[in-house]
Amino acid sequence: MKKKDAIAAVIRDEIMAGRYPSGSMLPSESRMMERFTVSRTPVREAITMLKAEGLISVHHGKGAVVRVRPEWVVRSHPRKIVAETMRQGTNVGYFDPDLEGGQWDVVGEPVTDRMRATATLALMIGVREGTDVFRYDRLLDDGQGRLMFHRLYLPFDTVNDVRKLGDRRFRSPTELYAILAAAGHALVWRESVRATMPSPEDAERLRIPAATPMLVAQRIAAAPNGHPFAMEETRISADNAKFVYDLGRAPALSSSDADAGT
Repeated sequence: MKKKDAIAAVIRDEIMAGRYPSGSMLPSESRMMERFTVSRTPVREAITMLKAEGLISVHHGKGAVVRVRPEWVVRSHPRKIVAETMRQGTNVGYFDPDLEGGQWDVVGEPVTDRMRATATLALMIGVREGTDVFRYDRLLDDGQGRLMFHRLYLPFDTVNDVRKLGDRRFRSPTELYAILAAAGHALVWRESVRATMPSPEDAERLRIPAATPMLVAQRIAAAPNGHPFAMEETRISADNAKFVYDLGRAPALSSSDADAGT
């Protein structure tokens, strides 16, 4: 066995056994050189191997840090919209129990902006390229070291169509959906999820470890005929999060459907 492989095997076993807990520092290169009686090269090669396996992250000027493994600690994020009703059964709005359920605190002040829709954004939210879009960004912290970035895109057309939005064009999804419901709009949602490597800005903002993807969920709020009102975008590190969807109860098969399957 090569020296780098032997060193990596020892450190790997020690991490898995808990000698180096998640978030702790590995010994310095100099201490590893003394421990394994080797030069600096095999130590660095072993560190590179462990980093590629996702066991550690390496920070310039700080050293190697043991990462939280997805199979050790994973937070489930329910992806759904819940209707709020009054005692009489009247629908007064909608909210996302994960986003607005009280487990997240906003970090700093929300960032607001008015932008022109790019070709990609225009296609997703059903507007013309170059249309004015209001953007409302929030960075959220669960108090346990997890960060989530949430962005709401509100097309200018929606602001024009819904007078109750008034001059406050930057709102949370819960506020927006309540106003749309009060204005008599029926709402439906569709959502897509993808995994992608974060931009340098996202990696820094969400503290995403090196070589780790992030999950991006894009949720369109629209009328039943497909006319879009707004789009939410959620970004979170994929190393300790999973999105959970309730697909509902499958309809019962008729006798003819059951016979067709045999």
